[in-house]
Amino acid sequence: MIKRVTILTNIFALFLFTWISWAQEPKRPFYEHPGNYRDEINNLKTDFKARFGYDLIDLEYDWRAWEIKKLATAFSNLPDTFLNISGVKGFYHLSQFRGGPDGMPVDDIPAATFPSFQTVYRNSKMAYQAELGNQEPRIEFYSSLFYEDQNELSNIIQHEMAHLYDIFKGYISFSTEWMNITNFSLLHLPALDSRSGDDYLFTTLNDSEELHYAPVSSRQLPTYSRQNPQEDFANSVAAYINYPYFQFSHPKRYQFLKERVFDGKLYFPEEKIGYKEKVIADIEQAFSNKNWDKVITISREVARDYRPDIEKEMITRLEADLTKLPDSMRDQKLALASCYYVDPNALNIRKNLIRKKRVSLQVLLENQRCILMARKSFEKELGLWSMRNIYFYKSKGESYIQFSDPVALTSSARGFDTRYIWRVFNEGSSVHLAEGSFIRQGVNPGSVKINLGKTAVGTLNLSVGKPLIIELGAERMHPVEFNRLNSKIAKIRFVIPAGFNYDGHKKAKIKIIYPLRPEFKSLN
Repeated sequence: MIKRVTILTNIFALFLFTWISWAQEPKRPFYEHPGNYRDEINNLKTDFKARFGYDLIDLEYDWRAWEIKKLATAFSNLPDTFLNISGVKGFYHLSQFRGGPDGMPVDDIPAATFPSFQTVYRNSKMAYQAELGNQEPRIEFYSSLFYEDQNELSNIIQHEMAHLYDIFKGYISFSTEWMNITNFSLLHLPALDSRSGDDYLFTTLNDSEELHYAPVSSRQLPTYSRQNPQEDFANSVAAYINYPYFQFSHPKRYQFLKERVFDGKLYFPEEKIGYKEKVIADIEQAFSNKNWDKVITISREVARDYRPDIEKEMITRLEADLTKLPDSMRDQKLALASCYYVDPNALNIRKNLIRKKRVSLQVLLENQRCILMARKSFEKELGLWSMRNIYFYKSKGESYIQFSDPVALTSSARGFDTRYIWRVFNEGSSVHLAEGSFIRQGVNPGSVKINLGKTAVGTLNLSVGKPLIIELGAERMHPVEFNRLNSKIAKIRFVIPAGFNYDGHKKAKIKIIYPLRPEFKSLN
């Protein structure tokens, strides 16, 4: 209530100030649009439909001229295969996302593609199916999207168009070829009230040992592409269009998209050179030309996917140049570049520059990436985030949990070690059946798999056929500063059915079941 009152007060204050200003300036002219504004909107909509094949439909908000222009800029970089998709009526403009559960934060969701789907295993037919909801195929664009930087806005729109293209191509992302490239596997998920012979859900599980999934945008979590093959596919499409290093960092994804999706269309010149060699050559040229902004750009592009070997080389290069006499512009730019690296030595670069007063901390904290890497941001917010996408399963007689740690890399960048702590309870009981902990050695890309039996204190003995609760948290420990952070506890509820097989088929084909809508007539 206090917050709501404050907001209302602020609104009133703004209104009052504006009203007083007008009262003091009675002759101040009102802005008038030169010409017929509605005609301009209609002409832009007509042009958009003619160029790209889609209507722009008003819902809560009418489309505005500058929004359509931004949208057209993003669409102008799409391949022809993404235009005039038969069955897509158009795109909608709403204030915010409305498709999530109650309490879901929606302010940061800029767009969403429909229809949604669920994955079902038909036990009687031994068939894997992805069943689409009976929804009109469309993309909803929300108000927050149009206040993004044009590059980010284009990336988001192209990502969503990749989802739409995927839907009307029978889900390329579920194809055997894409699943093999991306190392997703199938995991059976029993219902809490499941009986022998029932149908059940399944999910696609990323490989926790695979370090490199599709590169992410600047506004996505590092684990975003690991959610499912659909997000990996959409991020790969956006990468093909926007990221110059994608052809080097993910050659299999790049070649697949070039041949199967983009019909050979190129956005960057193709080169026969290794990824590391390419980056080092580019960074050396940038240093030679004293093009510090280019150094930042290269650092940002490399940071879309964790490459410790390349990071080490780049940090060494930064350190070498910083041994020279102070240069305020260079020092500031290189400090900003270091914010994109998760190697702890990058943090030392910034600390040394700040300590020697060659760079202002205040200036660094004007950069969003540096804010995310800062002590306050991590220790007051990011370090407390709970684990996500938690799955319990059994394989070859062993019990496992797998989950995403969305800030694992940021934690490493800040110099923290992470220990994951778990406890299992009977539902309704406060006495735990089992507990254990796990420290992942080496690189942690944010996907963590824990063998409960091997990490348990004592012998693991989980009840079969009874509802269980697992609690999972992360303890961040700094070995030098002796600081300790505990994440919020995440919980999932599950049942272990007797004799249930969690492991999906290795080369399963997933059949797409489209709703009986005219838009999907040719696909059924």
